[in-house]
Amino acid sequence: MRKSPAGAILLATVLALVASASAQPITSAGSDSLVTLGQKWAETYQTKHSEVKIQVAGGGAAPAFESLAGRRINLATVSRSIRFKETEACTKAFGGRPTEYKLGVNGAVVYVNADNPVKVLNYDELAAVFTGKLRNWKKLGGPDLPIMLYGQDTNSAAGELFVLEVLMGQSPTNDLQIVTSAELLSSIAKDKQGIGFGSLAQGEGTRALTIKRAVSSTPAEPTPDAIATRIYPISRFLYGYLDPVANQGNLKAYLQWIQSDEGQRIANESGFFPLPAKWRLSP
Repeated sequence: MRKSPAGAILLATVLALVASASAQPITSAGSDSLVTLGQKWAETYQTKHSEVKIQVAGGGAAPAFESLAGRRINLATVSRSIRFKETEACTKAFGGRPTEYKLGVNGAVVYVNADNPVKVLNYDELAAVFTGKLRNWKKLGGPDLPIMLYGQDTNSAAGELFVLEVLMGQSPTNDLQIVTSAELLSSIAKDKQGIGFGSLAQGEGTRALTIKRAVSSTPAEPTPDAIATRIYPISRFLYGYLDPVANQGNLKAYLQWIQSDEGQRIANESGFFPLPAKWRLSP
């Protein structure tokens, strides 16, 4: 059967629109702590899919959701889940809730000197310590000595998580000594009064604390498996959010690749934790 001229034109138009949509670059913005990881994901993916162009920027989670709702980007990659007002704005713009992908797991660990007798702390105790309200180890079951504070920069993945999750967004006290990930354990190993937060690592002369969310909670040690499975409390998913209509073509394939073993290996090499298989269920 011969196609009518009108039918041929319609088909050509549809095919052109599909081709145009698939050729659109993936524009991603989000948490500053995820920019380096996002760039590594993008660079690796583009070496295998040269036809896909990916742009990665930071700026923070809140501005990213504003840009997503305003259609200035098509992917928000953030270190926290979307909030109610952000969901409302995106839903109004899209005509439906934004599609959510889990992209990995972030974790923060609290360390003390190996000679410190304190082994378990809860969120309230940690918040009191790192906001400067509690300044002596004696009140926590330790020696009658001042507490010395260390931590990674709050723009780092572990530092940002600790402030958001444990301090509920409050700023740490000015007494906090900001150190790099490499310096954290060596600083605490030399300081018997020290306590600090950072990424998971091992170092002689230090010990990672077991953490409880609340007094009545079950304590958990910060092992890689406990963080990845979210048993350890100071942990959060990394998320990707997008317009549900855009969840197709190159963008969907890219997000599914991030959830793959290769994408999760890159996340792990960047200081995050791989997403267990049960959470790699793409929308």
